[in-house]
Amino acid sequence: MSPTTRSALVDTVRSELIAYLGSGRPLNQDVLAGALGPSDLQIAELDRLLGIHFVQSDPVRAYMRALPERLRRIRTANNVSRERTRGEVRGAVDWGQTFRARYETTPRDRSMFVTRTPQKEYDLPENILVKKLLSTVVDIATNDLRGIDQQWRRDRWPDSRIDSFERTVRQNVHLGRIGADATTTTTDRQLRAARSARQPLYYEAYELYRLYESLLERQFEQTAAQSVLNEVVIAPETSRLFELACLFRLLSVLQRGIEATLHTIERGSERLATLRTDQWEIDVYHDDTGPFRLYEPVPPAPQDEYLNRYRSALDRHRRFLNRASMASLFEGRPDVLLVFRDRSGKSSRPTKVAIGEIKHTASTDTFSNGVKELATYLEFARLPSKDDWGDSEESYLTDRTDIDLHGFVLTDGVPLHDSADGIDHLNYDSIAADSIDWLQ
Repeated sequence: MSPTTRSALVDTVRSELIAYLGSGRPLNQDVLAGALGPSDLQIAELDRLLGIHFVQSDPVRAYMRALPERLRRIRTANNVSRERTRGEVRGAVDWGQTFRARYETTPRDRSMFVTRTPQKEYDLPENILVKKLLSTVVDIATNDLRGIDQQWRRDRWPDSRIDSFERTVRQNVHLGRIGADATTTTTDRQLRAARSARQPLYYEAYELYRLYESLLERQFEQTAAQSVLNEVVIAPETSRLFELACLFRLLSVLQRGIEATLHTIERGSERLATLRTDQWEIDVYHDDTGPFRLYEPVPPAPQDEYLNRYRSALDRHRRFLNRASMASLFEGRPDVLLVFRDRSGKSSRPTKVAIGEIKHTASTDTFSNGVKELATYLEFARLPSKDDWGDSEESYLTDRTDIDLHGFVLTDGVPLHDSADGIDHLNYDSIAADSIDWLQ
């Protein structure tokens, strides 16, 4: 049996993102951004991730390529400034205003003049929108895009192009005279002026700004917005896409199979989602330890010979690099973690925990490694000391009689194995609530 193809995973994740984000259903968008974002740039906000791919989109790059030539024909308005002077004349004399000023102040003072000087006005509504758009793009390019050390970024925005674009926006004389930046409030007047202009500098700026706005508002109806979202989805590795597809499938099973409903997550939470039924409150984590500890330190003075030698090896590592070394036997983060709390109970301590490992593979060796990882998680997961539930000492979940602990491996390319020792093998294409004992 072959694993699900990458193109099928892209389609699934994209459609699920549109369904969840577009409808405003409460998933933790920061966790999604971390899963979809570049591994070398820790992005924890979906707005930033969408902004990066907006800047990399074909319409934005085409607009930036044409920008230097278009800026030569930027619109201005001709205004006249008038100034009262005494004893000297700078500029053309406005004799009508001069005689009026003398009459109103000192009629016999012939040293007073009112001069007029023509000036160009740059702060037109359409110019302000252009400057706001360009300032937004340059901020994203310099603060976020430049930090991505991957070939797909360099192919579209090499460092030299980022530098050139930044110089254009920061040093262009015309742009420098427009009083706007990325934080400037956008008005309907600015949008109307840019949209109705005949120059592509303006009406394309309107289209791009509307595209960026639709991304921030999670409106993906337009083809251009869907194209940007597609770039977000195709960037991660296939294994990460499969993890996300499995998470969406599990959420669907929870919502349809046991009639759980999604609930709002407080800002800053590490949970991907929280669901509730009449009986359960279920927290879903991705690539996270949740409320548990999955770290096993090496004792400071181990008596076992193997542990003592391992401790010595870690000390060599620390001395050689002249920096602190993590003295741990084990540390990990499961792909998925489900924490169940009984809503009818007096304590908020978990009563059921399911730890999952996800493998997109047809290899039995890779599957075996996944089972081994899961077994290790099950053995080492523990409640921390001084936790929120009143426990004063750490305790392994396997030693608790008040917590029902389960493990599962989720694949789509390996023949199903029978459940054993608290571990279930689930297939991506056939996950169903009635086939998972610990969901009942």
